[in-house]
Amino acid sequence: MFANRTLALLKRVRLFATCLALTCASTSGAQDDNSYPDLSQLSPETVVAVVNGNPINFAQVEYAYTLLPAELTALPLAQILPQVVQLVIEQRLLAEEAVKQSLHEDVAYKAALQFQADRLLQETVIAQMMADQLTDEALEIAYTVYSMQLPLEERVRARHILIAPGSNDEADVRDALVEAQDLIRQLNEGADFAELALEFSDDTGSAEQGGDLGFFPRGRMVEPFEDAAFALELNAFTQEAVASPFGFHIIEVLERTEMKPTLDEVREELMTQLETQRLSIKLSELRAGAEIMTIIESADGGN
Repeated sequence: MFANRTLALLKRVRLFATCLALTCASTSGAQDDNSYPDLSQLSPETVVAVVNGNPINFAQVEYAYTLLPAELTALPLAQILPQVVQLVIEQRLLAEEAVKQSLHEDVAYKAALQFQADRLLQETVIAQMMADQLTDEALEIAYTVYSMQLPLEERVRARHILIAPGSNDEADVRDALVEAQDLIRQLNEGADFAELALEFSDDTGSAEQGGDLGFFPRGRMVEPFEDAAFALELNAFTQEAVASPFGFHIIEVLERTEMKPTLDEVREELMTQLETQRLSIKLSELRAGAEIMTIIESADGGN
């Protein structure tokens, strides 16, 4: 029964979120950021509404906002603040009605409430623990040890000129290929690669660097680009435009080397390892200092 009530409430929240998204979409163009309230003036304890004598503070509204669908959390809270406050008010009204009906005495409800409370506290203490321990200095020290286990990777430093078709129409694709081949002709006649990249490349990020993409290992680029780059001789460029989902590339290899992944490249993986290790240590410490009695053992007696 409790599961059915929860499902019904979730459907209501989703319906609210859909209506809210439509409302925000229709009004977002009519407002500018200056018309939104300054939420920096609100502390978590600030009361934003009172329902039957029970206050709702800003911290509750902020939390409700984090649970909304991604298309809504992509909007600033200030833009949809009144609607989110109404969502919290309606939830409080329904909660009070549930208490009147003694639904809060339901065993399944109490179990879910305890589990969710434990989960939120768990997430909070883990986040605090990791913030205190996983500092930049700690990561650098860990990387020094971790990198000793990493193999050297073959890498190339390459630059490219990307000519992207205006559309998938055959004529646009053909025009892009012709333009790319003409640039190759100019390079063979002595044109400067960096200057051509700056003027013609549709990869605007690398174009400002003369088309330079820096060093990259295998597996980083799309397959046709990678195959061509690693097959090129040093200081050679492709004599035929290389087709990829992005368009047509002219690629030149500037350097070759072997190196280990950098800290930035393995940061997420390293953080996950450190979090797992430190959480395991913390749990061992907590278990050692706790009195635990498991009533239900596994079928094999826990072996």
